[in-house]
Amino acid sequence: MANPTFQMIHGMLYGNGIRFGQLSGLGRIIAAMSGRYPDHVPFQGPQMHDHAMTIARVPARKFYWEADVLVDVHLAVARWYGFDSNTITFDVYNLEVEALGAKMIYSDNAMPTVDVSDPLIKSPADLEKYGPLDPSRGRIPYGIEVAKQFTEKAPGPFAGGLFCSPWSLLCQAMGYPPAVRAMKRDKGYMQALFDWAENQAIWPYMAALREQGIKNAMGADAWAAFPNLTPDLVDEWIIPSSIRMRQRGKKELGMTVSAGAVAGDYCEEDPAKFDKQIMFDCWDVVAKTFPLKLAASAMGRTQDWDMNWLYEFATRSGKKIPIMGALNGRFVRDSSPEQIIDIIREWIDIMGRDGRFLMMIGNIPADSPPVNIHTAVEATQILGRYPIADDLSSIEVQPPGFEPFDEWLEGQPEEETILKAREWKSLDRKVFV
Repeated sequence: MANPTFQMIHGMLYGNGIRFGQLSGLGRIIAAMSGRYPDHVPFQGPQMHDHAMTIARVPARKFYWEADVLVDVHLAVARWYGFDSNTITFDVYNLEVEALGAKMIYSDNAMPTVDVSDPLIKSPADLEKYGPLDPSRGRIPYGIEVAKQFTEKAPGPFAGGLFCSPWSLLCQAMGYPPAVRAMKRDKGYMQALFDWAENQAIWPYMAALREQGIKNAMGADAWAAFPNLTPDLVDEWIIPSSIRMRQRGKKELGMTVSAGAVAGDYCEEDPAKFDKQIMFDCWDVVAKTFPLKLAASAMGRTQDWDMNWLYEFATRSGKKIPIMGALNGRFVRDSSPEQIIDIIREWIDIMGRDGRFLMMIGNIPADSPPVNIHTAVEATQILGRYPIADDLSSIEVQPPGFEPFDEWLEGQPEEETILKAREWKSLDRKVFV
């Protein structure tokens, strides 16, 4: 594998018209982000932890507790699908509250989840009972080891640590209804909650990551997506928190701490309620928390969006910023390959002709048919080849044939880890830490 720095330089040169050699996946993404045209539209690696675990047929109690299993499964499944980057994720919303003592539900077949019947925080007095977080407890050491292995095995700008951002952590610790009620009605209490989440629950984890050499960490914040929070509430609460954590990370740890990821993501479920101005407001707040300047879709019902709006947003200053076109996970799971091809054809026609366009899937549900993901990658590579054909409807794309994962796995670097993990059998239903 070529050095990531060389791949990035190659991508920058290629995207700016100095074209030589064969682009790597990372180079292709950099070409689209920093220049204009790679060889074809890149396909960014998606969030897919439960799906990758299902494809690899490894038990959840290995996958969500042993970093080498999680990382190797992600790397293998991503390469099998042909993604241009690796995105390694786990149940990032759970680690801090679990380590602080939240009751959890564990399974041999799915990721751990918080038991919402008995929340960690029931009243302001509970803030005195928990914290600071002990990074040796629960699965925090697992999260740290995932970050180390991700950085070692798939080095590049996307590697690093993952954590739960303050607002989403509060929703996990107390439940969304009490949390949003406090946000709207009791600002003093909400500020105390944010202080606790940032300083007591999250910061010891960041310090522990930095001690292990991790230089950047991304904080997921799906509970801050629209309509869970309005753009105004994100601006009032999420953005200032993100700024505080970013500044503290730089000053105290020499580390990039990016909280608030996907805050403002437009996830309205009813197409009749789609609102262009609110979409623009949401995309504005996404841009404030994302480390790169990007017009991004993520987990929303994107198959029903008017993508001319996203294109208009990306080009409103007169110079196009990169666009991330994310297929909805349920759409990918529940659609036919032909429907997926049609959407990709439409999106490339609208948003990809002048470059600076990337494709991805917002998240891949566990039971998604592999042919649909292979089809999405194949369609992007064929329809998105530069220069884009004048008439994309004239280009035929068929669902690709592909080698079954178990056959493909033979001889791959991750084979031993995956096969060994499959041998594990649960002796009982007690969680182990």
